[in-house]
Amino acid sequence: MLVKLTVKSILSRKFTSILLIASIALSAFLLIGIQKIKYSAKVSFSSSISNTDLIVGPRSGDIQLLLYTVFRKGQAITNMSWQSLKSIQALKQVAWVVPVSLGDSHRNYPVLATTQDYFKYYKYGKKKSLVFKKGRPFKHYNHVVLGFEVAKKLKYSLNDIIYLSHGIGRAHLKTHRDSPFKVVGILKQTGTPVDKTVHISLQGMTAIHLSPAQRKLLQEKKTIKHESLTPSSVTSCLVGLKSKFHIFSVQKRITNELKEPLMAIIPGVSLARLWSTISTFDRVLFIVTILVTIITYLGLLLSLTMSLQQRQKELQVLRALGAHPSQLFMLLILESIVVCLGGVLAGIGLMSIGGVVLKPYLEEKWGLILSLNTVTLTELYLAGSIIVFGIIISAIPAYLAYYRVKKI
Repeated sequence: MLVKLTVKSILSRKFTSILLIASIALSAFLLIGIQKIKYSAKVSFSSSISNTDLIVGPRSGDIQLLLYTVFRKGQAITNMSWQSLKSIQALKQVAWVVPVSLGDSHRNYPVLATTQDYFKYYKYGKKKSLVFKKGRPFKHYNHVVLGFEVAKKLKYSLNDIIYLSHGIGRAHLKTHRDSPFKVVGILKQTGTPVDKTVHISLQGMTAIHLSPAQRKLLQEKKTIKHESLTPSSVTSCLVGLKSKFHIFSVQKRITNELKEPLMAIIPGVSLARLWSTISTFDRVLFIVTILVTIITYLGLLLSLTMSLQQRQKELQVLRALGAHPSQLFMLLILESIVVCLGGVLAGIGLMSIGGVVLKPYLEEKWGLILSLNTVTLTELYLAGSIIVFGIIISAIPAYLAYYRVKKI
């Protein structure tokens, strides 16, 4: 009987009830949605590089090695020798090695020199491979492959000629005008640092740093052969193993047994450490969302208190018909439970619909991998807390109603 009366009471004030449900739905959408985006951002950040077991480079800090190898931020103190790279490649537990050489740029975009294996073995997200939007990988020392953002922002197309600059930064840099590169490929968008990278071959990196006389001979295809452009050193390298069980043993061998002082880091571990140092913004955003939710419930309290004045006669009639004050108290509480529950469910539904619509865009544009099919324990706690907090807030006007009708 009390439940039926609650439903009729809510339906009798449709407009007010819809507004209350909508405001709570938006609060739930913000609170739970931001939590899900935070979780998805963490997963996406940790998936900036995947399917790579180790990153090897000169001894420094693991975060520093990760930053300049994966995110192209900062610079290496020194390089690792080509001989060390070949020694790592010769280990029986190693399946593949992709060298990475950094140091030059093109209009503030970093240049990464590597081999064709980079396009074969580099993975991001949930083991997604790099895909060409146009063209193909480089085959010659003066070929270049552009990341999606580089091509889009600088309006490059296939067969365009570009020139690289020595060094990284916004200051005036020396441009290698005598070493033109031809655009032979443009990668599809990944939402990772690959989009902002200019890719050339290791031979191309060596060629632009030759003396003018050597470069002229190379362009004339005389004494200097393409095969002789193998570099003497690289910045770092990506390593894939035949089995994950060998990670720690290979890591130890690289660190302790090679003649050159090197370090090998596990990308996932270092990414998690890096994330923990930059997650302050997420906490601030979460606090702002909590404040928005509190403001919403203050509006709920104000609305219920004002409606109590309008429903005074209704409550008096119910009291005259024999309703106990505690029943009237429960009536108002049940109304709040229905409104809060409806708001939370509507918010979750809105988040799911919005997520499905935005998921392809967010994954392609920002590399944000949304987990829409799973509900975490934290999200369930947040949904429950919204309902509980709404009940607590509604208990104030419910108690006032109980106190007033008790005197009748």
